[in-house]
Amino acid sequence: MNLNKYLKKELLYSKIFILIGVIAAVTGLIFDYHKEAMLGLTAGFLPTGIGTMFIYKHAGKSPKMVKNIELENEERNIFINTKAGYTAFWVSYWYIFVAVILNSIVNISSQNFLIATLFFMPTVYFLFVFIYHKKY
Repeated sequence: MNLNKYLKKELLYSKIFILIGVIAAVTGLIFDYHKEAMLGLTAGFLPTGIGTMFIYKHAGKSPKMVKNIELENEERNIFINTKAGYTAFWVSYWYIFVAVILNSIVNISSQNFLIATLFFMPTVYFLFVFIYHKKY
């Protein structure tokens, strides 16, 4: 793995996140277009972009961070994370499918369902990451 190439790619992603955050802020605050939604996008993208940019700017200087980046990109970890993502996707897909089918029986608002789904999906993903780390 070429560390400099990886860091440049991650810094590019950080800049894209910052750009999306700024565009959402301008769209919401100046043009008053879906102000609440644009502020939500800004609150998500801008700090994420700034944070990752800060982390990856200093990553090349720290031996511990270089070691962490190498471990993240190890073939075994990539395989496990990909397999966990694949499995979590299908578990979440069937969860949503069953929920839609049972919608006539269980009366739950779409907002509560979406909130539950936001907690369910990452929980399933990290559960499978844990399981596959033990298995492989």
